[in-house]
Amino acid sequence: MKQQLFALTPLLLCVSMASQASDMALDITGTNVFQLMNLKITSLSKKQQSLNKAPAAVYVLSHDEIERLGVSRIADALRYVPGVEVARIDASRWAISMRGFNGRAANKLLVMIDGRSVYSPLFSGVLWEEKDILLADVERIEVIRGPGGAIWGANAVNGVINIITKTAKETQGTLVDVSTGLKQRQVTQIRHGWKLNDDAYLRVYGKHRQHQQTNDEYNNDDNQQNQLGFRLDYNFSTDNLLTLQGDIYSGEVGELDGQLKPAGQEHSGGNFLANWQITDSHQGKHTVIGYYDNTHLQVPGLEDDRELLNLDYQFEQQWQLHAFVTGFGIRFLSDDVYTAPLEYIQPRYRDDQVVNAFFQDDIAFLEDDLHLIIGTKYERNDYSGDEWQPSVRFSYQLAQSLLWGAWSKAVRVPTRWEADIRFGAFSGERLKPENANVYELGWRKQWTETGSLDITVYQSDYDDLLSIEANGYGNQISGTVKGIELSSSIQVQQDWSLRLNLSHAAMALTAQQGSLSVARAQLTEGQMPKNMAQIISMWDINSQWQFNTALRYVDELKSNKVDAYWSVDASVNWQASKQFSVKLVARNLGDGPHQEWDPYVPIEADVVINLRWEI
Repeated sequence: MKQQLFALTPLLLCVSMASQASDMALDITGTNVFQLMNLKITSLSKKQQSLNKAPAAVYVLSHDEIERLGVSRIADALRYVPGVEVARIDASRWAISMRGFNGRAANKLLVMIDGRSVYSPLFSGVLWEEKDILLADVERIEVIRGPGGAIWGANAVNGVINIITKTAKETQGTLVDVSTGLKQRQVTQIRHGWKLNDDAYLRVYGKHRQHQQTNDEYNNDDNQQNQLGFRLDYNFSTDNLLTLQGDIYSGEVGELDGQLKPAGQEHSGGNFLANWQITDSHQGKHTVIGYYDNTHLQVPGLEDDRELLNLDYQFEQQWQLHAFVTGFGIRFLSDDVYTAPLEYIQPRYRDDQVVNAFFQDDIAFLEDDLHLIIGTKYERNDYSGDEWQPSVRFSYQLAQSLLWGAWSKAVRVPTRWEADIRFGAFSGERLKPENANVYELGWRKQWTETGSLDITVYQSDYDDLLSIEANGYGNQISGTVKGIELSSSIQVQQDWSLRLNLSHAAMALTAQQGSLSVARAQLTEGQMPKNMAQIISMWDINSQWQFNTALRYVDELKSNKVDAYWSVDASVNWQASKQFSVKLVARNLGDGPHQEWDPYVPIEADVVINLRWEI
């Protein structure tokens, strides 16, 4: 590592002298509080609306924040979002959820990239080590805490994350981005964008990531991944837009010695997405989106090959005091799940389909100050049959503030793994979907351009939660999660801003009398941190230098015997010229290595240097 850093020194000195010889003043001021609150979001209702008018617990992590904090993975970026539980398991694996029920494959969270779902139908969780992206091309990450089933369907129970990338027009030219560090051995990213003509723009990219083992006392959790992708945007007219994009990837992940032998996970896949948007003569907006996903996963004792085809149509129209959004879709899934030495997932081959339709009406009253939003989504799937997920929301606009409330029902359907397990008398054939009724009340306040405050209180009542009984999986657990979430932004000075995020939650689960899952209910309760906090400081020292810090606190996980910890991330960013920048990033600084999940490894501090050329 020292040799790598020393080898960069002459290059940095040359760039430094070139920079000092230049009198250019670069505009690197970040997104201020006013701009953040007026960002347009689409993940709440599948149509554009301002963040400050959204009747939900919404947070947007902007491109500027991602760049400033020097993160290299999506999971790292989510650490800075209020209410998101992020626990790093080892060098590549993560447990990420919202409002409880965290785990390696947390199953009550919907994650998308440009509207394409990336959760695994096998587990209904996200395998974060597979999901990579060129973060320089991310426009924003929209995070909705709370249910999104009325729009997005099953499994959007506790939250929705939508990672939205820039258009090809916004990523013209060549970008070369190289990082190396003590633990992050190497990340190389290359992207090039072309203007094909006045109406068409294209970009292609490649990314290589290599990470060594997390802790010197453990072995084999190192990992690597290679990924290629493209995006093409074609504007037939201002009212007729087509986007084509896709990725292919392949990676390997090691396992921990003494924990999960034999070592080795291999994964690969590819996807293709088409999004066509047309605005008609009556200002009705039609959207057709389709995507194909092919994935392969191989771990000791399991091999999963899967194909997915998803087609959706959506229509939105403003009519007098009503803003309608409606649509329908169908999803086809085909998989081959092989387990060894015993084939306990039966049938091995399976084809499924899901059909859906949704409707939402946003009705305005009192000269647009009061809004009532009602809607529902219907889905029919091959595991639990017909599912309805209604929602009612209201918002009332006060002077520079918004009061909102909501009731929503959300469901999580059984997974392939749960429903089709056959191990002697043990099976999942009697499983029902999990249900949640969620009540939320929020208040959002903005003080001109100097600050904002966002507070949400909620109660989530769960029924028919997954349990493990003598003869198989059951639905013998119920319970409640109550919490409060706070996020505040302060523009201290024109060149210095602060973010404060706080969350507190309490979970109480009960297994039915006679159930064998009393311990499981207690285990799930103790895997949720009661308190989390982040303080983020972003300072423009001058037109070329930035200094950014983030202090994080996560409460203890009693079930996992993981102690509470605090950690500091810091980055110094130098914009040497319009074409060249350098970042020095320190992560996980604090009171020594800390464990974030069990039974995995302590997370050590890491120092990373990043060089970026943009031509």
